[in-house]
Amino acid sequence: MNEKLLHYLWRNKIFSNLNLNTTDGRSLTLIDTGIPHQDAGPDFKQAVIRIDDITWVGDVEIHVRASDWLRHGHQHNPKYQTIILHVVYENDVNLHLPFPTLELQNVISHALIEEYQQMSCRTELLPCRSDIASIPRLQLTSWMSRLAVERSERRQREIVELLKRRQGNWEEAAFHCFVMNFGFRTNSAAFESLAIRMPYKCVLKHKDSRLQIYALTFGIAGFLDDSDVPDDDYFKMLQSEYHYLRYKYHLQSVDLKIWKLLRLRPQNFPCIRLAQLSECLYRVPDLVEQILYGEDVAPLVKRIPEFEPHSYWKTHWSFGKVTKEHPCCVGRNTVNLLIINTIVPVRMAYAHFFGDVGKQEQALSLLEKVEFERNSITAQYADAGFPTDNALCSQALLELYKNYCTVKGCFQCEIGCAILKKAGEAGH
Repeated sequence: MNEKLLHYLWRNKIFSNLNLNTTDGRSLTLIDTGIPHQDAGPDFKQAVIRIDDITWVGDVEIHVRASDWLRHGHQHNPKYQTIILHVVYENDVNLHLPFPTLELQNVISHALIEEYQQMSCRTELLPCRSDIASIPRLQLTSWMSRLAVERSERRQREIVELLKRRQGNWEEAAFHCFVMNFGFRTNSAAFESLAIRMPYKCVLKHKDSRLQIYALTFGIAGFLDDSDVPDDDYFKMLQSEYHYLRYKYHLQSVDLKIWKLLRLRPQNFPCIRLAQLSECLYRVPDLVEQILYGEDVAPLVKRIPEFEPHSYWKTHWSFGKVTKEHPCCVGRNTVNLLIINTIVPVRMAYAHFFGDVGKQEQALSLLEKVEFERNSITAQYADAGFPTDNALCSQALLELYKNYCTVKGCFQCEIGCAILKKAGEAGH
């Protein structure tokens, strides 16, 4: 038994409420468990209880043992003067406090405690795997919708922080987000450095020149500073153009050493990604405006895979090294990830900033039109029986993994709560 479990049991009233009595023999009726209190002070605020014929409103403190009251030094803390009830699992000492004590160990199901201990001791990612099939589908999908919203809200907060760093300029913030997310996992840090150093206003000034857009992108990324490239006319052309632009706008390049080049699939090589990014910026000059203000992103999403980077990249993975001809357009999975990681969160943050709830819901609904993102994490949940209908599901599962399963947050998880509640009901 621990306090976290006791908090969960008290908050959800998962114990026998009938014929409760305080440790001094008075009848106790629980009307309202109160509001969980996260700051220093009592665990629950504004609880309502009836002792004999008198109704009390105030705070509740919860401990595994009654003696924890003394061990925590609450008797010397003025924040605990509003306590109306001390809830303990075991009343190991009679404290003679000015308020009653309720002992729970005889009204909590032992089957529930056993279930909790088993879930806590399992080392696998999903200790609830064998119980997933017993969770009603409606309850499961409802919980996953909430998880997807949680993840989106976190992304919104990140974008608002980015907006502050961009002096409140939404177009700069959206551009930063788009460039940064072209790096995906392996080179995410490098692409973020590129996004920080690449001014959107410079891109707009040269939006009509394919050469200059490519020169800006590759130059700021640091690839045009490479002195080891052999004679290569295309490289020299970009390099010459970037030297002019760098001098004109006082640009700073990313250190080439931060780019990860090993153990990558060819389509994820940095230069291929940079060429794809450059082509997008050239082909859709109003890309940022479409992300922020466009009514329908479907035409944009449909067009992006059709953008073929400069023909040089059909026979190169990097500068100066000729390869067999290969495709270099943006793949379908890449487009899906850009919708998930850029278009949806940016639109949601923008709509939230201006208080447009309808636009927020509309942005979130885009995830339902995108394929389920299958990776090493979501595959485990899919194999356990979780819904895999679309990207809304995969985003929910990533949230579940990061903020619930990996930290053993079963009490905060709807699934864990349902399993424990079922065990508690079966034990009574």
